[in-house]
Amino acid sequence: MPAPRVRPLVLSALLAAMLVARTAEAGPDVPSADGTLVIVSDSDCPSAEAVREALVDLRPVGQWPALSVAIRATSQMLVVEIGSQKTNSRQLTVGPDCAARATSVALVITTWTGELPIEAAGTPVLQPSAVVMQPPTVKKPEEAIPEADARHSEMGAGLLAAIAGGIVPGVRVEFGRMRRGSGLGWRVDLTVPAARQVNIGGGTTRWMRISAGVGIDARWATRRFFVDGELGGAAGLTFAWGRGYVANQSDWSPAWGLDAGIRAGMPWGRTRLWVDLRAVKWLREQSVQIDPVTTGTATTANLPSWDVQGSIGVSYVFQ
Repeated sequence: MPAPRVRPLVLSALLAAMLVARTAEAGPDVPSADGTLVIVSDSDCPSAEAVREALVDLRPVGQWPALSVAIRATSQMLVVEIGSQKTNSRQLTVGPDCAARATSVALVITTWTGELPIEAAGTPVLQPSAVVMQPPTVKKPEEAIPEADARHSEMGAGLLAAIAGGIVPGVRVEFGRMRRGSGLGWRVDLTVPAARQVNIGGGTTRWMRISAGVGIDARWATRRFFVDGELGGAAGLTFAWGRGYVANQSDWSPAWGLDAGIRAGMPWGRTRLWVDLRAVKWLREQSVQIDPVTTGTATTANLPSWDVQGSIGVSYVFQ
């Protein structure tokens, strides 16, 4: 009976399996049987010849290590085994391009068979580079402030000096509703100066005029400075009382008038620092009279019909 023939394809597979088994028996530092680099691959992507061609570009043939390298390929990964120890297995995550696969294996052989021992390098896992695209940031347009909301409130207080009929100190408190920036607004205020005095009829008459005002305010403003002009009306109560007379008496009387003022200031966060100068014209004349029963003769002294006030203060802005 004639001897059976072994097909060439089966014979090639048997030879490759014997070579892989022979390579697995060799350690990482043990050269191949013929003293050259032996590369075996179970796939054509990459083939052993393609790895050799890629290795030529990285290291001259005369500097190739005498090792046995086995390559096992899947659709997305390559396993490169150098020697028989499992710790020398290199896993590469690769794409479908065969040339890129061959280059990756050649790079592993060159890197992990250099001057450092193979065991010291560890097992690399190469990942394909990826660019993470972030969605563009869409900046929301600034919402315009409705006309009805383009205003704010201001609560303020200050120290003043009144100079009509003598210089005396006082205080001023106010509340206003103003536009954001330049424009028209309104303000109400309460002014309480200290008492002034007039010498008459051998004694001293002290008097003070407390007033409340309301006015229209026109403001011109920049980011660092503002100027206000105000025009309005005022109502007051004038109190008078005597000292040093035989019979000291007291009395009071209402008053009304017109006032105008100008103010300059600067913003600082939610506060407004300002200086203010205003004048009030009292439309009703007021006087102090000493009765003849007290002095023997009737004596009268007119109170100032103008009042000029200078003040410095601060306001707080809120909605």
